[in-house]
Amino acid sequence: MSQDPHPSERPSSGSHRNPYDGGAYGGQGEYGPYQSTQPYQQPYQPGGYQQGMYQPSYQAMEGEKAAQLSLIFGLVGFFVAGIVLGPLAIWQARKAERLGVPATAGKILGWIVTALYAIAALFFAVMFIIFFAGLGAATGYNS
Repeated sequence: MSQDPHPSERPSSGSHRNPYDGGAYGGQGEYGPYQSTQPYQQPYQPGGYQQGMYQPSYQAMEGEKAAQLSLIFGLVGFFVAGIVLGPLAIWQARKAERLGVPATAGKILGWIVTALYAIAALFFAVMFIIFFAGLGAATGYNS
């Protein structure tokens, strides 16, 4: 059994061809079919910024900062001091929107946190009044 199982893959007798020299794209040159021989280079731009890069203004940066603070205040307000952080989230969201940056999530979270803490405060106030009203009524019968 000395027969070659893949006779079509044998190199022809006159030339030896390396199977790892580019395969189907072997005649495409040193860089292959999709790369040019000279890499593209941008000309030097003074100032350290490339042309076309986004450079936010001071106003836009302040707006983004306010939007992020609004979101942070809204999220943290669910767990700690929501009666304070909820209104702060709303205030920061309005500031961001005045500066042209959308802050819808922070504003919504601020309103939700403020409403939840207001409802909780109202609930505890009513419970406090009922407790002391009941305590006062119970002591009134014993006298």
